[in-house]
Order: sequence, then C-alpha cells, then structure tokens
Amino acid sequence: MNTKKITNIIRQAIDLHIHIGPEIIPRKFTVPTLIKAQQGKIRGMALKNHFFSTVPFIAEQPKSKLRLIGSVVLNSFVGGLNPDAIYAASTLANGPFIVWFPTVSAKQFLDNSEWEIAPEWIKNKTVDARRAKNIQGLSILDINGKLNIQTVQVLEAIKKTNAILATGHISWQEARAVVIKAQEMGIKRMIITHPVYQRIAMPIAVQKELALLGAKIEHCFSMYSIDNIPIKDIAREIKKVGPNNCILSSDVGQTFSPSPSNALIQFGQLLQKEGVRLSELETMLVKNPTKLVD
Repeated sequence: MNTKKITNIIRQAIDLHIHIGPEIIPRKFTVPTLIKAQQGKIRGMALKNHFFSTVPFIAEQPKSKLRLIGSVVLNSFVGGLNPDAIYAASTLANGPFIVWFPTVSAKQFLDNSEWEIAPEWIKNKTVDARRAKNIQGLSILDINGKLNIQTVQVLEAIKKTNAILATGHISWQEARAVVIKAQEMGIKRMIITHPVYQRIAMPIAVQKELALLGAKIEHCFSMYSIDNIPIKDIAREIKKVGPNNCILSSDVGQTFSPSPSNALIQFGQLLQKEGVRLSELETMLVKNPTKLVD
C-alpha cells in the first residue's frame, strides 16, 4: 500500500458529501474553519446541511483555491419537495450545486426510525427531538405508485438550473423511479446516495440499471466508520457495479469524525486492501466527481 500515492490522489479529489454547520446537529466545521483545515489537502468539496441550503454559506466566503459546491436538501425545513428552494439556491450558486431528495424527512426513513433526529445527535437542550411516528414523512410517489406532481416539479427545477440530482434517503424503489424519469427529461448529473446504507439497501441489479442511465453510485466512508458496514461489502459492490460508475465520498462532518481529506485517505487505504486498484480510486475520487461538477 502506498499512502503517499493515495494522499496525492486526494489532493485532486472532489468530495461530494460533507456535512457542515451551523446546524441543529453539532458539526465539526463551519465553512471558514473547513477552508482553513482543508485548503491544499483536497481540491473541492460539496457542503450539505439537513436544515438549510449551504449555497449562502459559500457565497459570503472570500475566494480560495479550495472549490466549494453548495447544495439544498429537500427536507421539510425548506418546504419539502419545493422547486422554489431550488430556484433560490440557483440565484446565489457559483456553478452547479446539488439538490438532495429528502433525508431525515423522507417517509421511508421515518418509517424505519424511532426519531426524526436521534436525541443523542442533537446535544442541545433548547431543541426537542421529535418521534418519527408523529411526523408526516415526504413521499415521492402518489397513491397509484407514480411520481407525484411535486416530484416532477422538482425534477423540472433541477433540469432548468442544471443542478446535480442526489437521491438522499428515499427508498431504492423511489430512487429508481426518480432516476428513470430524470433521464427521460434529459437530466445528466445524477448521484445515487450511499445505496449500501441499511435503510436503503438498493439491489446490485438496480444499481447497474441506474448506472446505465447515467447515475453515479456513491460509496461513503461513513457507511463503514459510523454504520459499521464491512469494508469488504463496500468493495464488493464497487467491483460488481464497476469503478467507472462509482464515486467515493466521505459523508463526514460529525464532531467525532476525521476531516474529509483524512477520511478519504483512510477509505482509499481500506479499499486498496480489498483489491481496489489505485487507478480505480483515482477514477472514483477525481475523474467521476469532476465530470459531475464541471
């Protein structure tokens, strides 16, 4: 294993999944502290917040060599499946930004959770954790199993703003329907958000199907480091779907997690032990994310 070579790859990498504060959930970095900590160690990062668009967080920062990509997550906190939230983000975005479908507000996420946000995540006595059963989750489908009108309007807004679609925490069945429709509409930039996650568990056959439609399959360090998915399982999915169809992200930003660059170095080392080649790491960390944002 060559740590120096992996580190050099990370310097050119674009991490498309980093959680940033301020947020209800405590985070390791704000934008200024993230820039200070990561400049020169990684080429670019997409910043995610479950509650607020991160586009304004970036717009107020002085220019730096570190490329920052904003996003909006279509949770209830921004009006849910709200095309106006996408339009608002587009007015301040300097280039492509990510639109995540619902995460903590997704119906299937809430149906499989005790809490909307686990109390141990919050650590703020002024914020009350809400039980999932008391919250109306956001569904992508109507009563007939078709994409609902709000979802179609969101896809239209994504296309109009040339944003990057990410599937968030919706079910794999919903994600499949969304990507098929998005591809029919001519949306080119699509990410299947950590399909190995236990609450999504997208079958390999579906991952392959959506990759053929142009979606990139995301694998995150956090699935190993936080959700305890064996690294051999992640490596197996990458090999079955093909590195050319995958991206690697950190999904860090938690107070206890390493920095994005260090997380990706660890991730690369672990995957290399499972037989993923350096050239394949470069494809998933540099080439494929670059294609999504350029």
